[in-house]
Amino acid sequence: MDYDVIVAGAGPAGTTTAAEVAQAGYRVLVLEKNSTCRSPCAGYVSRTINFELPENCTIQSKITKMRTYFPDLSSHDFQLNGFVVDRPSFDMALAMKAIESGAEIRWNSPLIDKIPGGASFRGGAASGKVIVGADGVFSKVASLSGLERQKVAVCSQYHMTGIRILSQISEIFFNSDYAPGGYVWIYPTGKSSAKIGMGTTGTGSPRRYLDAFIKDSGVADRVGGIKTEYITGALPVGGLREKLVFDNVLLVGDSAGMADPITGAGINNAMIAGEVAGRTIIEALENEDMAMLSQYETRMRKLFGRTMERALEKRKRLDACVTNELLQEHLPELWVAFRQYWEN
Repeated sequence: MDYDVIVAGAGPAGTTTAAEVAQAGYRVLVLEKNSTCRSPCAGYVSRTINFELPENCTIQSKITKMRTYFPDLSSHDFQLNGFVVDRPSFDMALAMKAIESGAEIRWNSPLIDKIPGGASFRGGAASGKVIVGADGVFSKVASLSGLERQKVAVCSQYHMTGIRILSQISEIFFNSDYAPGGYVWIYPTGKSSAKIGMGTTGTGSPRRYLDAFIKDSGVADRVGGIKTEYITGALPVGGLREKLVFDNVLLVGDSAGMADPITGAGINNAMIAGEVAGRTIIEALENEDMAMLSQYETRMRKLFGRTMERALEKRKRLDACVTNELLQEHLPELWVAFRQYWEN
């Protein structure tokens, strides 16, 4: 099987890259380890993103405000303009766009190894001039390129019904008892339902932390409902990888460490990176010059470098706030919703 580009991973980064390249008439193969699109992400997407949601992608809630809670439950509001999406349908919509653009997706087909002139995967092998690693935080492509595992936050999330939510408000709770090194989130998905989750860089069971928050926190009286779904996962919090391009191999999205080290947000960055990667790959293929792929790294560091460096510095300081007393004092310097975050 001969292709111009092989993409490992059918998440937002991979399918956006695939669609961009396939639209230009090149042969693209996407290898996805799962049988369908799935993600542990809460699913917040900013309206600044250049993507028109199709009808078959479910918008669960508009978000107009973020409410950040200190450990003592005093709060600070920040205006937002975005929405919560059903991640499986969102990711599948992007996958369908890639397919409609001419890309081929092989499900249940994880990339196994890089081979001369291409890649092997479960069930076969294919040739490809360019390989794109979009296979997540524990990227096989990154590992095969010689990179070590990234620093991660582990996450745990329920979808819950029969609770009292704040309409169109995302709630963020900082408390070292329930989310050491991270935070608890509540994203509304309906009139009485929400995704309630947490991420932590500390030790201990994420699910136990989350269960304790739902049962014992200062908002337990309104979040103790029926648990209809549970998911878990991890996201990179170590900032941009030290290298993004290895000869004919590019890393995009979580594989490249593009989730924000403080907020964990990664969908927007992943899709932006996919567009840039796609355009760069097209230029390299048109000119038959794979050395041009290095421009992708230059472009991404120009786009994300300064913001990610700031977030990584804040991440190190947040990890040092091991008590609620420290969080109470320093949170405005460490969280994006506060003016002090951008000044210090």
